[in-house]
Amino acid sequence: MFFLKPENKFNVKLQSPSKSFWSTFKKAFLTKKNFKKYWNNLDKSSLPKELVNLTTIFVNSKSYIEVSKFWRHIAITHFKGLSHAADKETQNSIIHADYVSCTFFNKENFNSLKNLDLNNFLNKHNVFTKHKNLTEHDSISYNIATIIYFLKKKNLINKYYNLINKSFYEDFSHTLQIDGLNINQHLMYSLNELEKINILVDNKENNLKVLEFGAGYGRTANMLLSIKKNTKYIIVDIPPSLYVSTLRLRKHYPNLKIFHAFDIHEKDKLKEAINENDIIYIFPHQLAILEENYFDLAIMIGVINEMEPKNIKNYMNYVNKITKNLYMKVFKYSGLPFSFYKFYSYNKRKDYYISNNWKEIFSENSLESDQIYHLGYKIK
Repeated sequence: MFFLKPENKFNVKLQSPSKSFWSTFKKAFLTKKNFKKYWNNLDKSSLPKELVNLTTIFVNSKSYIEVSKFWRHIAITHFKGLSHAADKETQNSIIHADYVSCTFFNKENFNSLKNLDLNNFLNKHNVFTKHKNLTEHDSISYNIATIIYFLKKKNLINKYYNLINKSFYEDFSHTLQIDGLNINQHLMYSLNELEKINILVDNKENNLKVLEFGAGYGRTANMLLSIKKNTKYIIVDIPPSLYVSTLRLRKHYPNLKIFHAFDIHEKDKLKEAINENDIIYIFPHQLAILEENYFDLAIMIGVINEMEPKNIKNYMNYVNKITKNLYMKVFKYSGLPFSFYKFYSYNKRKDYYISNNWKEIFSENSLESDQIYHLGYKIK
């Protein structure tokens, strides 16, 4: 039998399930998503001024032509909602919507519960704690999942808990009291990432040079800035997410110098800006003027699942030139939106243009789901 859908053809489960033939064909070949045109015609009077400024700079930059069709679709949807929001609280809820994901207790996420004293622990803690914006059923499911995370990484929590800027996560992830500690899932996700990152950087605790592709609201950056002293953190990102993380990092790290370097076009000037600041934002096209072999680590968490292959290849070429290690977090099998049944597999290097010269250090299930994988590579 002739199959088109990857789920049927390869017997996989995609994070973005395939649609009908006509719907997929239309999005891949017929649908046009011109965000720049939409942005130029949009009434921006109700939008935050800094967000307007950053987005205007971006759509007129070299980086705009490289963004995926899926990003253009999402950006139009976001800004349409923001421009029609009745108040700032509604705007904030729209801006934050992409970053408040959580994991519930089900077989898809927790196929194995070996070596966990779950019964005693559930009896000890109040799994019936109700959380805002979650139903009672989802609250219980969330609490069980969070307790499982805690049990899996209890030693890691005990080691780093007092060092972490925990308030950073509280607007995005529901908090549960466990063993007298305030624990939430985003804190646990970030700790698990820290554990893997430590492997790649040989537990280096000071003067780490990090490049993160797409920082979200700054979740992983917060963990590294909390733990690793004198970290130089460069974020390559685009609106509106770079606006969100800028606000969060400014609020929680008032003593750090945060700089938007979007108007810099020369290598020497960008190097100077990096030397003079702690957290530096750049657009993707500025990767070309970063110093070679400068970074200890590049981070890609959930950002390349939505990119076209040509963009992934371009990013990996930059990674090969400017960093010594790469940490990725990807879906096991990721369906590429707005493509014709294209998908990426975690265990196929060619899908993500991983060079055969890079040494694989780990490839394993993530803490939060059996459907997410940590990938780590030594490049130099």
